[in-house]
Amino acid sequence: MKPFILLLLAGSSIYAQPVSSQFATDSVKNIKMKEITVFGDFPTTLSMPNVVVDKSTLESSSFFTPADALQNETGLSIAHDGIWSTSINIRGFSEQRILEMVDGDRIQTATEHSGPLSTIDINTLEKIEVIKGASSVLYGTGAMGGVVNYVTKVPGYSSVFQTKGNVGTEFNTVNNLWANFANFQVTTNQWYIGLNGSFRTAQNTMTPGGALLNSQFHDASWGIKAGIMYSPNHEFKANYQHFEGWDIGIPGGRTFPETAVARYTGIARNQMVGEYIISNINENLRQIKVKAYTQNISRDVELKPADPSIIMLPGSLNKTSGAKIITDWDFDYEKHLVLGVEGWLRDAKTIRLTEKNSADTLLTVTGDLPSPNAKMYDAGIFALYSYKIIPEKLTIDAGLRFDYIQIVNDTAYNPLFRYTEKGGIKTPVINLTRNPMYVASMHENLNYAAHLDLVYNLTKSQLFTFSLSNSYRAPSIEELFKYINLGASIHEGNVNLKPEQGTFSNLNYTLLGNNFTLKADVFGNYLTNLIREIQTSSISNIWVNQNISKALFLGAELEGKWWITNHFTLLANMSYTHTRDIEANTALPQIPPLNGFASINYNNKQIGASFSTLWAADQNDIAPNETATAGHVIFNIDAHSTEIDLKNSHLQLYAGVNNLLNTAYFDHLSSTRGVLKLESGRNIYLKVKYGW
Repeated sequence: MKPFILLLLAGSSIYAQPVSSQFATDSVKNIKMKEITVFGDFPTTLSMPNVVVDKSTLESSSFFTPADALQNETGLSIAHDGIWSTSINIRGFSEQRILEMVDGDRIQTATEHSGPLSTIDINTLEKIEVIKGASSVLYGTGAMGGVVNYVTKVPGYSSVFQTKGNVGTEFNTVNNLWANFANFQVTTNQWYIGLNGSFRTAQNTMTPGGALLNSQFHDASWGIKAGIMYSPNHEFKANYQHFEGWDIGIPGGRTFPETAVARYTGIARNQMVGEYIISNINENLRQIKVKAYTQNISRDVELKPADPSIIMLPGSLNKTSGAKIITDWDFDYEKHLVLGVEGWLRDAKTIRLTEKNSADTLLTVTGDLPSPNAKMYDAGIFALYSYKIIPEKLTIDAGLRFDYIQIVNDTAYNPLFRYTEKGGIKTPVINLTRNPMYVASMHENLNYAAHLDLVYNLTKSQLFTFSLSNSYRAPSIEELFKYINLGASIHEGNVNLKPEQGTFSNLNYTLLGNNFTLKADVFGNYLTNLIREIQTSSISNIWVNQNISKALFLGAELEGKWWITNHFTLLANMSYTHTRDIEANTALPQIPPLNGFASINYNNKQIGASFSTLWAADQNDIAPNETATAGHVIFNIDAHSTEIDLKNSHLQLYAGVNNLLNTAYFDHLSSTRGVLKLESGRNIYLKVKYGW
């Protein structure tokens, strides 16, 4: 039996498949397998539709953000509300319905413009893991429509004392991006330590229609990782990451007027993690993992609306701290069990200053709260179980999770304060009327999620997997309490929102031929209480969060890989999602059109090269107030060398052209951008990496 099928029958969770990297050098007779992935901190137990983008793919092309590296994958789409700010769409789900993580730790923030998802140095990544579909049974609220986990590199251990590292530089013509990065590590058989750092600066991005104004960015990062093996069974690991950016343009966003000019004057992410692992405790208990983390994201924004006399300065600090204990059990070859508990706290604070200049040089400063100071508590317990009913033929996987969620908020007064300033003298406004926008309150709910898989090995080369799940999402702090008044529009929260609930199903068929693989998925998701912004009337520009009673997501995916020869491979995939607000009988917003990717790849011992196309059809099935977009086809070409031996060091070169024909096109998911909605034009990039 081929190793692909054996791995599936061995209870691999997220099921294994041949390497999808467009530069894979595997042959038909020696198919390289993806690592049996551990999503976040969970051992492999459930069979879920997934994508893993490995290190070779991340290094072989040029990506401005880690999210950009996912745009060629089946069922995934990327929205650019700028160049630096990107977001991910999984089978029609985006934003709050997708849980984003770094090394298994939650990224949570107040912004709706995806900036914090870009606070990850792509040069530190080992891989990006994506679960497509209901994942609440693993991670609780926020994982309703999928999970994206950015996994950073770990130095690991070596049999002897070693030092190694690399430095590199990269240049892109489309925005004059200049990027530099460095990694250094020391390893022994009992401990390791690794250091990394990066710096990038970029100007406005060029499109076929001209420069995308206010799309510049500047960022830098550094981090340290360490581990110590006390004994063969005891290990402690620690990790600290710091990322900061400044003068980062935000050329659009659904809550900004089209003519507004907005930028991050400063944004930062700090993550600190400690983890203790005990392995091989007895013949049944394989591992106990105890982990604690804290991660905070701060941001300061400068917003200039159409009125030149007004400047708005929103800011926020979001701190998420959590801990989890996970135990991994093997009772025999047929049975595998994971038990765990998890708890986390999000502490959110926001402030917004509005500065108005008068003709007499009088400056009036008003402070208010976009949302009240609030805390969100979550405590969860879960169990995941895998049982081989008929070894090498039929496996059943199951999972169950319960979460208690509590949100506590302070009273939010608007305005909070007001003062005038002239000639450097500040004068408070006395007898200021402070209206309570949201009063202090507590919201709590108890949610559960369940998951069931049937994995059936029809023949040695054919596999069926059927998954049925329910998933949920508690309303976020911002959805409950926000109040954003930008003059052109008002966006309000709703304290009466109910948690979203959904039933998810997925049927997969996988065929492994002698020189090709084929995978097909069909899915159907039925949701209740879906949260959406609704315009209160046709003549007002007030938007309020409301629950939609029923919504439907249907779709299909197809992907394949053909090993033409030992040096040539062909990859292709296609994805389609159809949605409906059942009661209104309208499409849901921000749904990607029919889209796909194809590439022809060449590899030998000295070089790898690829010619690819990324395409999307027209999107005319749109929600009210959305704009239809035309289809497009873009072409990319890239090449890279293998490591060039320089005796005690090595050199690697990368080059390519994205959007080869300088095609002008609109991405449907980026339609919330400002006046100019065209995507990037032709980009030529060069990258050099020197290692030792």
